Amino acid sequence: MKSSMATGPLGIMVTTREALDHLLGLVEAAEKRGVQVEVFLSGEGVMLTQDPRFAQLAGRARLALCEVSFRAQGLSGEVPGMGFKDFATQARHAAIVEDSPHYLVL
Repeated sequence: MKSSMATGPLGIMVTTREALDHLLGLVEAAEKRGVQVEVFLSGEGVMLTQDPRFAQLAGRARLALCEVSFRAQGLSGEVPGMGFKDFATQARHAAIVEDSPHYLVL
């Protein structure tokens, strides 16, 4: 069955700390359809990085987070599946929005 999604990734912005189950489910569904997922974590959404299950997203979705939000939540250090370049600004978020024909906010 061919995907009905327009060409391009599914963009997902996460702003709540309760969204990990939904995010994992969306990434799994997108994988089954061959759809790339780009995730941007902002606000309290950066707290998902502290859940051991967050590591399940590594290699399955392109991940980025708002470095300002990360620091504002009192967080520091490395995040599984994310490198230095993935600690970004809202400019990265804007690029995800622009490149994503479908965009969700959790």
